[in-house]
Amino acid sequence: MPVQVLPLLLWPLPLQDQMIPHGLMLVQCLMQKNNTICLHCNKLIKGGGITRLKYHLAGIRGQVEPCKKVSSDIRFQMKQMIEDLKKSKQTKKRIQLEIENPYDVDEEEEEEEEEEEDDEVRVVEKSPLQTLGKRKSRGNDVDNDMGQIRGKKKIKSYFAPRTTPGAQPSIRSALATKAMIDNAKMNVARWWYHSNVPFYASQSPYYQPMIDSITAIGPGFKGPSFYELRGPLLKNAVHEVNDFLLDIKNDWKVYGCSLMSDGWTNQKQQPIMNFLVYCPRGAMFLKSIDTSGLTKDAETLFNIFDSVVQEIGVEYIVQLITDNASAYKKAGKKLQQKYGTLFWSPCAAHCIDLMLENIANPRWFPLIDEAIKKEKKITKFIYNHGVVLDLMRQDFTNGRELCRPAITRFATNFLSLQSMLRFKKEIRQMFTCDKWLSCPHAKTAVGKEISKIVLEDYAFWS
Repeated sequence: MPVQVLPLLLWPLPLQDQMIPHGLMLVQCLMQKNNTICLHCNKLIKGGGITRLKYHLAGIRGQVEPCKKVSSDIRFQMKQMIEDLKKSKQTKKRIQLEIENPYDVDEEEEEEEEEEEDDEVRVVEKSPLQTLGKRKSRGNDVDNDMGQIRGKKKIKSYFAPRTTPGAQPSIRSALATKAMIDNAKMNVARWWYHSNVPFYASQSPYYQPMIDSITAIGPGFKGPSFYELRGPLLKNAVHEVNDFLLDIKNDWKVYGCSLMSDGWTNQKQQPIMNFLVYCPRGAMFLKSIDTSGLTKDAETLFNIFDSVVQEIGVEYIVQLITDNASAYKKAGKKLQQKYGTLFWSPCAAHCIDLMLENIANPRWFPLIDEAIKKEKKITKFIYNHGVVLDLMRQDFTNGRELCRPAITRFATNFLSLQSMLRFKKEIRQMFTCDKWLSCPHAKTAVGKEISKIVLEDYAFWS
């Protein structure tokens, strides 16, 4: 029986109507599987038809040897086609269950569906052999649903990212001159400066995809209007975030979660209590409560924690993490006794902060308290005099700063001591250099005191 050869056009060129053939189909008889030949490496693939050819071009091992001569751009496209086909199968199964009319599909029928339903597969000439593999009608409802699902496929999933290393550039970008590229960048820069957008916004993961989607449409694309940005597009973004949070909440039912409470004061001096939920997918902000009119005793905190636990679901919570204050501890223990399925844990950062507070207490460790006071005096003197600060930055620390201590956070005192010790050599050299000796601040009483601490107080450095 003569062998019939059909060219397989698996993927269209962007911005053009012509097609690029990637393989040849060899049809010998109706009872045999279709064999194909890869036009990139001339490999004969026996059986499997278009499906095995796509796996060959995509470089997926297991069914066939990967093609070694295909470009990275085509390999990416084939992988996307296979992933879309898998998602389409899952969607069809879900629709069949929803309409309560499941179909028994064996492996051979699935392979025929892969060959016929794939929108990207185009055969140049129709032959009688094509009509033999037609599957049965699934009903108008299923066909309409699948047509809508195919229409929702995103454009970016069909093309390899043009900004990734090794990706094949589009024809339009390849023909663009340097003047055209500079003009396009300047137009973006003008909008950037006029809108007063921060420069770090260019590091957003959504920045380059925005530009890619605009260039894919071409000239004449009109950006979203003021109404669209504050109206329907904003609602769509909120829906996307809610869907993402819903996926995280579904993980709580599988893996459990940890409820975290953190209290702080805003710029209006209002005490706020934030609640966050952590799971293997990451931490998620849940809600905040204004506690300005409440007394933070054990009973009040217990009622607040209990309402949040019931909102999440006590069966999903593994532990409750709060500050180590006595009222929080009593409320956490009481909540643990009520349900018996969760644990109360103190915040590790708050525990370390309390430990450092005790270490810096002059009643227990006067030597450490004295060292912190001297370090604060040195830092305050340097940062209160512009000439000394410029001398330190320009000639000794190479622009690096000393960690100045804060008032309320005890950990900052020890970070300042660590920073002072890191620049011990540079600071001692600064107070012995000619610029310092000729500086008017070196002759003052405070300057002499600071110089004496840095150069002669060996107990401070130890």
